[in-house]
Amino acid sequence: MNSDIVGASSAEPLWIDQPQHRVRENPERLAWIVLLTSFAIFVALLVAVPISLRYFIEVSTVKQHAVLDPTQGTILLYPPRSLEPIAITELRDQVAEGSIIEAGDGPTQATVRLINEDNTDRSLGSIQLFSGTRLRIDQMRSPMFDMSSAPYRARLSVDKGQLRVFTNSGEQRPVSVSIATPHGEVDLQAGSYQIAVTEGQTAITVSAGEAILRKGEHSPVVVTSGLRAWMTADALIDAPIAASENLLRNGNFTESMRDSWESYVIAQNVTPGRVSIMEREGRRVAYFVRQGEDNVPTEVGIRQFIGKDVNVYDKLVLQLDVKLLFQSLSGAGYLSSEYPLRVEINYTDIYGKQLSWGHGFYYRDPENENWKIVNGEKIPPFNWYTYRSPNLMELLKETRPARIDSIRIYASGWNYQSMVSEVFLVAE
Repeated sequence: MNSDIVGASSAEPLWIDQPQHRVRENPERLAWIVLLTSFAIFVALLVAVPISLRYFIEVSTVKQHAVLDPTQGTILLYPPRSLEPIAITELRDQVAEGSIIEAGDGPTQATVRLINEDNTDRSLGSIQLFSGTRLRIDQMRSPMFDMSSAPYRARLSVDKGQLRVFTNSGEQRPVSVSIATPHGEVDLQAGSYQIAVTEGQTAITVSAGEAILRKGEHSPVVVTSGLRAWMTADALIDAPIAASENLLRNGNFTESMRDSWESYVIAQNVTPGRVSIMEREGRRVAYFVRQGEDNVPTEVGIRQFIGKDVNVYDKLVLQLDVKLLFQSLSGAGYLSSEYPLRVEINYTDIYGKQLSWGHGFYYRDPENENWKIVNGEKIPPFNWYTYRSPNLMELLKETRPARIDSIRIYASGWNYQSMVSEVFLVAE
């Protein structure tokens, strides 16, 4: 028994031959690992925090509200998540993202103002809607921080109809407008555009600026000034084609007036009127104004020499946007010739006779019942109104134009304020 006890006590402990932990053998290694890991985390944070902050500054946005301004007829407004429309007959601001604006099938026009810079009432972009158009405001944002380099953004959807889009870059940053249709997407830079969406296709004509048509896996198509393009549910045009010929130069007043328009003034020994080019609501306009003695006739205008033969054309249409702000002389005067804004085309007919055709705009009814309105129409004041003439080749078929000599746009009467924009004389 004693031998058993002695033998058992002489046995070596089981842990004697076990290897000891390496960390205990080399504590310097642990220190270096901790030091290098801490440094790596510090460097990662040093890089990640500024990048994350910069990203936050770049992508953070603030919602903007649109302004809906009916010009003609009744406009239906569907607020976000609403199934019942509101009939809009007067200016309405605070139109939020998600709203749907619909123009009826009758004679209807309206303007949607998009982006205001620095909380002013000066819009950097606007959309003009016509009858049968349905527009949804998907997104309208401005950067939250002035440090951001991101543009103002507007994302819209058009299910059907016709619209005209005007955009200008702001003083701080550009404006980016994207329009989705059932056939694809259109990205617009600063400029002016005409877009028509039907069940079969989306068509765009670029008056000024540059548009990019995108559709699925198709290569994007770039459309520049004076061209048009289209896309359908299955196809995208390979390259833009020439639009109908516009006989006017610089009808949107985006270029120098030196080679296109000349101004003139008629005022005898009284305060004259004046005309200037300026930017309003995302578009360039010619502004006519006269503020002086009342009850004296004056006239101020711009004119352009055209000198274009039109014998080969079957269609000739004049289109322009008008906004009337003030007229002290009611109606169009005694001779129906003194409008706050009027356009006149001078032409030579097929018999060689020099003639003219014109159309005027006013908003104050004649105070004298004997003052008749001839070749003019009453339009709402303070709103943009698009006038599109009948086919002048048909209207003037008894003295059919053979050559368009010139055009002039002018304001006349006593005191007046008016604007004109987007003037086209299109021959097809």
